[in-house]
Amino acid sequence: MKKARRKLLDPAHVEEAERQILEYSRTVKFTVTEYSFEFIVQKLNSDRYYVPGYQRELVWTPAKQSKFIESVFMGLPIPFVFFWQDKDGRMEIVDGSQRLRTIRDFMADKFTLGELETIPAANGLRYSDFSRSRQLKFAETAIRVIILDNTTDAVTRTEMFARINTGGTTANDAEIRRGSLPGRFMDLIVQLANEPEFIKLTPISQPLIDKREREELVTRFFAYLNSFDPTLADGDIRNYKEEPRRFYFSFVKAMNDQIASEIEQGGVSPTSDAMKDEFEKVLAFVKRVSPHGFTKSETGNQVPRVRFEAIAVGSALALRADSTLFNRVSDITPLLDSASFAVATKSDAANVRSKLLRRIKLVRDWLLEQ
Repeated sequence: MKKARRKLLDPAHVEEAERQILEYSRTVKFTVTEYSFEFIVQKLNSDRYYVPGYQRELVWTPAKQSKFIESVFMGLPIPFVFFWQDKDGRMEIVDGSQRLRTIRDFMADKFTLGELETIPAANGLRYSDFSRSRQLKFAETAIRVIILDNTTDAVTRTEMFARINTGGTTANDAEIRRGSLPGRFMDLIVQLANEPEFIKLTPISQPLIDKREREELVTRFFAYLNSFDPTLADGDIRNYKEEPRRFYFSFVKAMNDQIASEIEQGGVSPTSDAMKDEFEKVLAFVKRVSPHGFTKSETGNQVPRVRFEAIAVGSALALRADSTLFNRVSDITPLLDSASFAVATKSDAANVRSKLLRRIKLVRDWLLEQ
């Protein structure tokens, strides 16, 4: 059987890939060094090295901590730890906080080794139970450290954390943004994510609630809606380059800054108030026109992001274009049950710009045609 001939590549495609590689690689500068466990523990205890907010709640189980200490005793290589030096000269632990906290807690006798299989005789022992020579050897164990240049911005650091996290216990994007981007807009996201009406319209499982999925949905709603420019062709989302994590992060940071500036100047933020009003208006509209809110059925307990984005952002754009829709349209079910909506809200390549725009515009245009 003959292999299908590959379509000739457009040189511009390759050039764009090269441009993006160069653009990103310029943002990552670092040095490599080695520190002993004892040195790092001293820095942790003096708060010179610290765990950022989005990682503080991530804690290894006792069994995982013990397995790591056992690996150190076995002489196995320890993965790199990534630091970033902040403007005050302190070191933020970008990746490796689980390992470093485990080392610190073990040397402080805060847990007992257990469930070890390779060195079972160490079960039930604490750091202080070992011989003095073993304690010193452990304390002098070296770990390689990569220190990111302090010019590395927060977007790049959190992007790196999400990609290189080696701890096995990871923070999701909503948790990372909440921990690393405190501000008035982030407060608004949390507030709206917990509104009773929004909770009713987005029945999701407890694990997703714990992972702050509703905050993720609210963030996406505002990021897409407020970046949508109807004057570009048939409408386009500014600054969206199919890098959603960076796009959301940059948007939240910009809105935090804008709202803080407005409050500083006038005591209130018209932008924040307008966003809250629009969000609540969209919720009221969806409640009216969609019998099952953002879910597929009356008993549904999941809200696919692609479905939420299509309905919420599409409805908001339609209401911006024609406010009479709020009282004129009574049922969106024919659209939601259509084959075109099913195709537009497939989860494959969900973050591709063309597909994102297609599902949002499908809802917008259908509503405006009613």
